[in-house]
Amino acid sequence: MFEELLASSKSAIQEVDTYLTLDENRLARAAVTRLRHTSDTATSGSITLVYGSAGIGKTHLARWTLQQLRRRHTRLRFAYLTVSALGELLRRADERQSLAELFEQFRTLDVLVCEHLHELGNDSPYQPWFVMLIDALEEGTTQVLLTSRQPAGEIPQLDQKLVSRCHGGLCVQMPPLSLESRVQLLQHWFQEMRLPIIKPFAASAQFLAERLPIPPRDLRQTVMDLTLRHARRPAPIDVAYLERWLAKEDRSPRLSIDSIVNQVAQAFGVDPSELRSRSRQAGLSLPRQCAMLLARELTGRPLDQIGDYFDRSHTTVSHSLSRLKELIPTVPSLRQQVHKLRQQLKQLPREERA
Repeated sequence: MFEELLASSKSAIQEVDTYLTLDENRLARAAVTRLRHTSDTATSGSITLVYGSAGIGKTHLARWTLQQLRRRHTRLRFAYLTVSALGELLRRADERQSLAELFEQFRTLDVLVCEHLHELGNDSPYQPWFVMLIDALEEGTTQVLLTSRQPAGEIPQLDQKLVSRCHGGLCVQMPPLSLESRVQLLQHWFQEMRLPIIKPFAASAQFLAERLPIPPRDLRQTVMDLTLRHARRPAPIDVAYLERWLAKEDRSPRLSIDSIVNQVAQAFGVDPSELRSRSRQAGLSLPRQCAMLLARELTGRPLDQIGDYFDRSHTTVSHSLSRLKELIPTVPSLRQQVHKLRQQLKQLPREERA
């Protein structure tokens, strides 16, 4: 079980885009340099918390940091997963009466990166195990990086002991991007995706940045959409082209498997493309199952079509839905999250047929 986690963690950082330093993320990037290989320091484990709104780039920073650390230390032992995935791992170990053994395995890590601390709010059943693990790690040398949409002190019903642990470490906010930073990001992606933008890039980037005051993750998706559009209809791209594209593009979401995957990915803080990938990374299993369940409930698509979308077999989808239906009644936080997603998605107009 633990070795599978290590393998999936390595897989998660194999392909990480270049991390562009901007004014808004400079402090957070400096903060994560506290993460070190344990042979570099004799100090005890410490906690770094990076928080900010959904899509601001916390996941990108976390993965990029691990990638850079591993390049410097090829024997780095690290784990990367979400709070929900970690909580489920700890719960199963507790059921098997092997919690102490699992804690010892985690203590062998140089770095633990755990995303979405906010999911421990509202008195999550995973809280007691998570606090015990953090206590165990602080007695050793494992460095801990946590990400969250909220500061630890503002997460509803978060264990005060855990809040104190976070405040005793380093807490850094990633604020929304300024217009200038969005322009800088767009110019970077224009070049990275090799879009034939008529020079100067700055004019087109400025136009999009002004029209789309959205988080980096959504901004990147916009550039990817533009890339797909251009692949279908090649033409030089300038401000006039972008203006026509935005005017014609119906960017309002409709109820489809695509929109379900996008909403679920945003809620769990993962990339939508990862939910459709073959990756078995621990942090992707639960949101992928939730997306499959909601796709089945809300679109009425047969299991084979849902399986085709996620590159899984009919049988795999069926087993995934069965496992999730068994899990939901036992985990209140998951039940609330699925209910919230279901209600949000029901508000979308239905797609005619996709």
